[in-house]
Amino acid sequence: MNQELPLTEQRNPASSRLGELNAAEVIALMAQEEHCVLSAVEAATASLALTASKVASTFRAGRRTVFIGAGTTGWIAVQETAELGPTFGVPKGQFLALAACGELMGAQAAITRDEDDVVAAPDALRKIGIGAGDVVIGLAASGTTPFVRAGIQAAAAAGAWTCGIANNPGAPLLHDGAIGILLDTGPEVLTGSTRLKAGTAQKLALNRITTCAMVLAGRVVENHMVDMTCTTEKLRRRAVRIVMDLTHLSRDEAMAQLEDAAWSVRDALRAGPRA
Repeated sequence: MNQELPLTEQRNPASSRLGELNAAEVIALMAQEEHCVLSAVEAATASLALTASKVASTFRAGRRTVFIGAGTTGWIAVQETAELGPTFGVPKGQFLALAACGELMGAQAAITRDEDDVVAAPDALRKIGIGAGDVVIGLAASGTTPFVRAGIQAAAAAGAWTCGIANNPGAPLLHDGAIGILLDTGPEVLTGSTRLKAGTAQKLALNRITTCAMVLAGRVVENHMVDMTCTTEKLRRRAVRIVMDLTHLSRDEAMAQLEDAAWSVRDALRAGPRA
């Protein structure tokens, strides 16, 4: 290993013969190496819980949470925000993604193609009025990405609560915000390809933050997503099962309750048993 390089850029001794392996050996090696991903995320439990609590209180107050990422972490940020509406009925605009990615996807998604752009994220945050009461979370495997760091620094200066998530110990991003979360996944099987272990850990971290936040914000009853949007037949079937499980109504009764409630699971539960 070149100790002068950050861990995510160093060669992994375990995979030094990667190019000589057969398919089964490549998959087995990746499986072996990915065990450290869960350990890295587990080690960050306390910081993830604190961040989730901040996001929950921000959501309850009607303020915004913004994820900032570039490349792989940009796509992860976009994916996370896209999933929250269908799963938890989150109002549009309360969770936003600002990303530096290869393809532009709209004003509140990929706002630049250049991860070295130090103007785009601060400008976007200023335009949407990010400030006190909001949360801004920056993700960068290296922890040095200028686009992400500039966004976190601008958000902190505007009074938002900020968090940096990185995969290299001592990364500058870990010190740019109110809290830094280290996901120490080490060198990749494919040298420098942080879409692998580092990206998986970043996605798991956001899963934990947002799911925990929605639980704390009251968007979950027992272990059911009672504010999901029922836009497909599959989701309507799930909604029927949820109402049946939580009210002990029959399938026909649960479906009628949901139809009366315009397929809002929460409203169907509020209605109680039908007369």
